[in-house]
Amino acid sequence: MTRGIFIRASLAMAGLSLAGCVTTSTPQQAADLFDCAALDQAVASAANGFEDIKGRYSDTRLTRSWDTDVQAFHNACVITSAQRPDHYVCFGRMQVEDPRGSLAAGSAALGQCLGNDWTATPGDDRVLFSRAGTDAVVTLETFVNDRGHRMGALSVFQQDADAMPLADEEMGAQ
Repeated sequence: MTRGIFIRASLAMAGLSLAGCVTTSTPQQAADLFDCAALDQAVASAANGFEDIKGRYSDTRLTRSWDTDVQAFHNACVITSAQRPDHYVCFGRMQVEDPRGSLAAGSAALGQCLGNDWTATPGDDRVLFSRAGTDAVVTLETFVNDRGHRMGALSVFQQDADAMPLADEEMGAQ
């Protein structure tokens, strides 16, 4: 609950809008956070269930995952499937000067990377990017990990419905 309020306040302070996303970020900022070519490849691959970028397969009791050579964020990306259909996800540290504005800064860089034809929709603790003519959506979420570091999760989903937040009961909350 506190995280959602904190994120909303950060977004409000940053004045996040699609126009702000595209104009406030420099190409260097986008290049510092994301590999735009790899992100474009992951988005294009969503149409075929990421089959063309799936590598070695791993299966556990909780999830199925595939390694991938397509690394859009911190070289920590996989294709995974657990409570959602197959999706591309990356985790990494958000090293921005203002930790309270990390979602806004990351969203601005992501908007620069994706381009003007993508629309940003801010949520409680994430931003969802969509584009007319494609079913794929891109999300960016930030959170503080157990070591106190500001982290980011960049995801590419095959469809908008796949990107919807999971209800507490679906996540196994008691």
